[in-house]
Amino acid sequence: MKRSDKLGYSIASTGDAIAYTFIGTFLMFFLTTVAKIDPAKAGIISAVGAIWNAIFNPFMGYFSDKVRTRFGKRRPVMLAFSIPLGVSLFLLYTVVPLPENLKAIYYGLILMLFWTSYTGFFVPYLALGAEYTTNYDDRILLRLYASFFNMMGILICMFSPTLLIDFLKSKGVETDHAWSLTAGMLGLIIMTVIFITVHLSKSKDLPCSKEDAPIKDKGTGIPGIFAEYLSVAKLRPMIYLTIASLASLICYAILMSDMLYFMTYNLRFSPKIIALLLLIRPLLAVAIIPLVGRIAIKTDKRLAIIAFYFIGIALMVLLHFIGIESKFTIALYLLALMLCTCIYWQLMPAIYYDVCDYDRLHSGKSRQGTIVSFQGLIEAVAVGAGSLILGTLLKLSGFDGNATVQNSETLARIETCTTIIPVIFLAVAAVSVYLYPITKRAHEEILRDLANNKRKD
Repeated sequence: MKRSDKLGYSIASTGDAIAYTFIGTFLMFFLTTVAKIDPAKAGIISAVGAIWNAIFNPFMGYFSDKVRTRFGKRRPVMLAFSIPLGVSLFLLYTVVPLPENLKAIYYGLILMLFWTSYTGFFVPYLALGAEYTTNYDDRILLRLYASFFNMMGILICMFSPTLLIDFLKSKGVETDHAWSLTAGMLGLIIMTVIFITVHLSKSKDLPCSKEDAPIKDKGTGIPGIFAEYLSVAKLRPMIYLTIASLASLICYAILMSDMLYFMTYNLRFSPKIIALLLLIRPLLAVAIIPLVGRIAIKTDKRLAIIAFYFIGIALMVLLHFIGIESKFTIALYLLALMLCTCIYWQLMPAIYYDVCDYDRLHSGKSRQGTIVSFQGLIEAVAVGAGSLILGTLLKLSGFDGNATVQNSETLARIETCTTIIPVIFLAVAAVSVYLYPITKRAHEEILRDLANNKRKD
């Protein structure tokens, strides 16, 4: 692959990161402190969005594999969903003058629109990457390029909301309007970077002819779609990968949502200090990309993930017992936070690509969209589950969104939710990755078998 190919594909990861991170990090905080929704209800709103995405994802994966147009297979779908993705982000962070119950329904419906749009973009985007190359090391490099732009998106997402909202408020803009303007700006960035990738990836997503039309499956309609999805879910590598992804992203969702509460109420930091600390996490992730890539290529993606996960787990457990108060422990916290939340995005998508090859060998089908749609499904479910867990724990501890100071029980619960509880899920993920059967050597054998089958045909 040429460097221009890697760059052209990876730019859209900026939009992916902004959309997912802004929801995962700021939505719970916005709903409970700006929109004034009860924490438990805010958690339920996230869970409803996750349930809807679980229903929609199989259709999107199946649809993505069947689309054939004169503009290609993947790019037209990415383009079509990019606009509602940006618009729904703006609507999610707009305070509406409704009673609390109706307000909760509004945010639940808009969150469903957001996840529909996000999945509509994300599934064909990830599937497009699987078609760039089948080489094990090249896929790692492609994902590391994407990870760099992913971190750029996170930098934008972490830096701009806190500082921009604070700046707008200092100019007399109401808090709720400041959030809306910020979300609108981020929505425009998301749409722009997706447009760029759609344009630059023309050579990898060629116009389709009549001969490219997919063979009709015997099982059509809704039952056929779910049967196809179920057959992919039953693949042995997919079982371990699903558990690992879900556990990793629940850890991610809890950590990313809780760190705002932790920095605001436990550490008592100002918005500017919080913005600086949020900026450090993705900068550390960018700095570690070459090391992650070197280890993954020399050894195995699985081993690299496990090693970094366990370093993050060990640091979080240590910080729980010694406390996070000094500059040194805050620095350790940021390092642990980066390891627990960034390594997944750098390596896990490339593992999904390997499952595509495994599936082609065993089923004879090309189902990249269906396979990678599992990651979109798991992302939404994890955000919903993580938000529900955090919202329930905050509610039980007596969290008050109107108070500037929380009680001691709430502060203790917030601290536990940023150290111990998330890494329990990360440990489960590490074990599942270890049990995942497609090693680097196994993938080479899969490619050899596919090549032999092609020669026989």
